Amino acid sequence: MQKPGKVHLVGMLGTGVRGLVSILRARNIHVSGSDSSGESLPLEFQRLGVECSPVHEEANLGSDVDFLVHTAAVGDDNAEIRKARRLGIPVLKYSEFLGKLMGEGRGLAVAGTHGKTTTSSMTSWILYSAGKDPSFVIGGRIPQLGSSRQGKGRDFVAEACEYDRSFLQLKPEAAVVTNVEEEHLDCFKDMEEILGVFQQFINRVPETGLLVLNADDPQTMSLAPAAVCRNIQTFSLDPTVGDWQASQLRSGGLGAAFILTGPDGIRQRVELGIPGRHNVKNALAAAAICSWAGVSAEKISEALESFPGVHRRFEILARDPVTVIDDYAHHPTEVEALLGAARDVGFSGKVIGVFQPHQFSRLRQMLDAFAEALAGFDEILVTKPYKARDSREDQAAVNSNMLTREIELRGGTVSDTPTFGDARARLDEIVLAGDAVIFMGAGSVTVLASEYAGKPGAIEIVGKLSKVGA
Repeated sequence: MQKPGKVHLVGMLGTGVRGLVSILRARNIHVSGSDSSGESLPLEFQRLGVECSPVHEEANLGSDVDFLVHTAAVGDDNAEIRKARRLGIPVLKYSEFLGKLMGEGRGLAVAGTHGKTTTSSMTSWILYSAGKDPSFVIGGRIPQLGSSRQGKGRDFVAEACEYDRSFLQLKPEAAVVTNVEEEHLDCFKDMEEILGVFQQFINRVPETGLLVLNADDPQTMSLAPAAVCRNIQTFSLDPTVGDWQASQLRSGGLGAAFILTGPDGIRQRVELGIPGRHNVKNALAAAAICSWAGVSAEKISEALESFPGVHRRFEILARDPVTVIDDYAHHPTEVEALLGAARDVGFSGKVIGVFQPHQFSRLRQMLDAFAEALAGFDEILVTKPYKARDSREDQAAVNSNMLTREIELRGGTVSDTPTFGDARARLDEIVLAGDAVIFMGAGSVTVLASEYAGKPGAIEIVGKLSKVGA
C-alpha cells in the first residue's frame, strides 16, 4: 500500500478503528476523524496532534485526505463518506484497511466467538517480551502497551472479528480460532451461516501457514477437514487430546499454574497471573502461535508470567474493603467463564453481579441462556439493556424484567435495577466487606464500575461500605 499523507477516520473512537491512530502516527501519517459517541478524545491522541469532531459532517473532511476509513457501524449515508466519494477519495472499511496493513508483514490473526481479545493480547505481549518487536491491533488495552502498536518486527497481530464478515478482509499466515458459537445473530441467520463464514476465514490461511484450533470445541474442529492449511495444531485442557496442553493444572486465587506441553517435546512450567480456566486455554493458543513465530518455550513462560491482563477482562478496580471487577462479558458463555474464574479466586464473601445486557436483540435471542448463567451469582442486579444496532421490534419484544423473572424461576437471587442509580442503591444495601462485585457488559456499565470502585463520584459509597463491613 502506498504511504498516504493523511487518513480520516469516521467512528474513530470505536473499538477497532481507534487502534489505527497510534500506528498511523508512528508512520508519520496525519490523522483526522469524527465520532458521535459522546466519548472525549483520549489525551494520548491529543498529544499526537489528532483532530476529532464530535459530529459527523462534511466540513470535517478536507481535500488533503488520501484515505477515509470507517467503522462497520457507519453506513454509506454518512455525510463524510458521501463527500469523500464525490471528491474521489478512496473509502475503506476498517477491516479492509487493517488487511492492507497486515499484508505488509507476517499476519497473525486471532478469531473466535470468545477469548480473541485476551488471546491476541497474550500473543502480542509474548512477541514483544521476546524481543520480536511486533505490530498489533487488538480490541482491548494492555497496560504498558495499549491497544495498538507499530513495531519494527515482521509480525503483525490482529484480533479478527467475524461481525459483518470483517475478518474475510485479512489474509494471515497463521491464525487461531478459539471457539465458534451463535453470536451476532443480527448479522448472521443461524449457526450454519456462522460456520460457513469461519470456514472462509480459515481457508485464507495458506497451505504453508499455521492453523491453531480449540480441540475442546466440536464446532471449531468441524472446520478442520476442509482447511487449506496443512499445519493444524490443537489445544485442550483435556490431557488425552490436543497438541498443546496444560498438564498438572492448579487453578486458584488470581492465577493458575501448569506445565505447558507441546510438539517436539516442549515441556515448560508456567505461572499465569490472571484467573480462570478459560484464560489457561487462551494461553495455550497464544503459546502455539508464538512458538511457530520463533519464540522459545522459556520465553513464552516468562512472558505469560508477567502478562498484566487486559482492560475490562476481569479487571480489578478496587480490592479493599470490597473487590470491584469490571468485565466485558456480554454473552452467556462469557458470563459463565467469568463466574467460574471468580469462584476459583475464592473470595471470602458473596459474589454479586451487575449485568447490563448488550443489545435488545441478543437478550431476546439468548434470554434463557443468560438466565442460566446469571442465576449462579449469589445475587445479580440487572439494568435496562444497552441499545446498539437494535430494531424497534427487538426493543419492544424484550426488557430487563423478563430476564429477572427467568433468573428467579431458576432459583437465582435477583433485583431489577433499571437505572445505574437503582443499582448503586441496591449495592449500598447488600454489599459487605469481603464481597466481590462484578460489573458485566459491553456497554456503558463500565462507567458505573469505575465510579463504584472509588473513582470520582463513588468515594462516599466505598467509604460507607467499609463501615458496613466493620
